Amino acid sequence: MKKVLIITYYWPPAGGPGVQRVLKFAKYLPQFGWQPLILTVKKGEYPAIDETLAKDIPENCKVYKTNSIEPNFLYKKFTGTKNIPVAVLTEKNLTWKKKLANWIRLNLFIPDAKIGWMPFAVREGKKIIEREKPDIIFSSSPPPTVHLIAKKLAKCSGIKWVADFRDPWTDIDYYQKVNRSKLAETIDELLEEKVLKSANNIVTISESMAIRFSHISNKICNTIYNGFDSEDFLNYQNNIADTKKFTILYVGNLGNNRNPEPLLDTITDLINENTIDRKKIEIIFIGRTSNRLLLIKKKYSQLSIIFKGYMQYKATIDYIMKTDVLLLLINNIANNEGIITSKIFSYLPTGNYILAFGPEKGEVDKILTYTKTGQIFSYYNKDRIKNTLINLYEKWEKNIPLTTINKKEVEKYSRKNETMMLSKIFKRLT
Repeated sequence: MKKVLIITYYWPPAGGPGVQRVLKFAKYLPQFGWQPLILTVKKGEYPAIDETLAKDIPENCKVYKTNSIEPNFLYKKFTGTKNIPVAVLTEKNLTWKKKLANWIRLNLFIPDAKIGWMPFAVREGKKIIEREKPDIIFSSSPPPTVHLIAKKLAKCSGIKWVADFRDPWTDIDYYQKVNRSKLAETIDELLEEKVLKSANNIVTISESMAIRFSHISNKICNTIYNGFDSEDFLNYQNNIADTKKFTILYVGNLGNNRNPEPLLDTITDLINENTIDRKKIEIIFIGRTSNRLLLIKKKYSQLSIIFKGYMQYKATIDYIMKTDVLLLLINNIANNEGIITSKIFSYLPTGNYILAFGPEKGEVDKILTYTKTGQIFSYYNKDRIKNTLINLYEKWEKNIPLTTINKKEVEKYSRKNETMMLSKIFKRLT
């Protein structure tokens, strides 16, 4: 069996969607002849903790953890914050301390706040390479620091290297609305270019990202979407939710660029028109949220809105399977056609209707159309949203399935199939 050195900052007990891509690759790679060796951080600053994900770590998987210099504890102490909020860099009405801290993060920590892990990871990576003799190196960002680590290790060892991008680098959406110096932007762009041109292969989670990276690197980039693990859904049946309420569920972070208000406005109108019974509809949010949601709950006090906060992955799946409509929100920003939130892939195999808001001709639109799992709506197309909600609610009242999915098309997005694609890239390079 060949060996792959996987460099990732996020690894169990870290929770959230970021860790799952790498974890599921590691889970299924042995089935395709690859033994994963994990290089990660010992005590990382994670947005969430999920101990249940450790069950997916394959047997005989060696995990190497190193120290790291983390600036986040200084941020918390300086700003008096216990937890760093979602979308901290795009928050509004900040104190002067938070503004200063954000400016330091954006302009002095390049490419990201995890750069303090690099010297420890490079040192440990050299030892792993000498001891384990891996056949290939695989790094997955964010944070982009992992690629700088991989680049250095690939150069000193001569081992082929695959760089995986779960998010854009310098083109990431929150950089569009922050105060960053021209010098910081230039340095970051140079680092991005060097990584893209140095890697032997580039993998991304969307076609639009792959096209952009191809232009920079002058090489073909492969798209391997995030996906779902069929084993996570083995104990469920795709039946209509047996709740007494028409339930709409949103799972994931809800920063300032993801706005549920067009949906809530439409539901309010339908209730006022007596088209929907106020007592029969419920909207649930699971995940870390911004302070704006407290204002939303106050604004829509007549609606039954429940905030559950962050949940571990298994508990989240329980909620997903018991709901009627799954809400998906794409960042309402410029050039968002290529944004694909990882949560869509946890929605796909459920058989429940996916109600998405975002660009109507983007990549999410294509996925929903091919799999027949739902529809996407412009944030501003209120009439179309209204007609669809009425149709869904009437079907629910009559106990009619809200959608009939294309199971064959859905299966293309299974984690096992996507790991097979990655293993073929490894095989070709070695």
